[in-house]
Amino acid sequence: MIKEIAESHYKDVREALEKIDSSDQSMVAQRKARVETTSHYLTGLKEKVLDYSFNTVDEEVIFFKEIKPKFSCLLIFYSDVERIEMDKPEGGVSHLKGYYENELKGIKRFFDVNRQIYAYYRSEDDYLDPQLFVRGVTDPPRWLCKLRIDQDERFSTAGDYMFARIMANEQIARYLENAISGLEFHPFTEDEIETNWTGETINLLEIAYGIYCTAQVNHGKIGIGELVRKFEKVFNVSIGRPYRRFLEIKLRKRLSRTKYLDDMVKAVNKKIDDEDAYDPNDKKTAIKS
Repeated sequence: MIKEIAESHYKDVREALEKIDSSDQSMVAQRKARVETTSHYLTGLKEKVLDYSFNTVDEEVIFFKEIKPKFSCLLIFYSDVERIEMDKPEGGVSHLKGYYENELKGIKRFFDVNRQIYAYYRSEDDYLDPQLFVRGVTDPPRWLCKLRIDQDERFSTAGDYMFARIMANEQIARYLENAISGLEFHPFTEDEIETNWTGETINLLEIAYGIYCTAQVNHGKIGIGELVRKFEKVFNVSIGRPYRRFLEIKLRKRLSRTKYLDDMVKAVNKKIDDEDAYDPNDKKTAIKS
């Protein structure tokens, strides 16, 4: 499948970038090498796709929504960083800070102008995916996606570039913020430890609803669907449609409707009790006894 092929290809480009980072080339040479490398691997991905036939529409959507943007955003990010650093003016710290702040304002303007597609990206919705991430769509939602850079329709859709641009701009904003603060920045870093939910998915849904109902995230300004998608992403699991699965919780009769949350309370209280239990080696406990 193209997903496995692309994942191997992405691993290769990241390794190539790491070699550039650890090389003894000048910073200017490194920036140029990163742009050339990411462009080379994106071209290689295109060649692989042109020789491949997607088995389903869903497979095509996943590729142009999630896979290709990962490669494209690398090229966008390193190209923009090269431009930013090449155009950097001579001057003192305050002058340079003003330059970075101005660049950062440009990034914020992008998100303001494209707030609708950005909201779609952040919410991880999918209702427009067949129009945004399938090739050859005759009437794409141009009100949502105004930009389309890659004119080769064999390797582009209405939305894949915008998703890549959003991903890159988030990283560029962090790069600029760190530059202003004088901090080092490592783009596209990921957690090294993989977290997989190994319990029943209905238990994770209970936790999600507990957080949602008590408004613990974003001051309660987050939908249960978006919260569940976040959980799925962090724990590499598929929970399903939250409203439909919530019926499973509501229909419980013999057991507590919040069985897992109740079990969590008992487990935490037991840990507290166990740690507070009598310890013959604890002088304070011995005195009380």
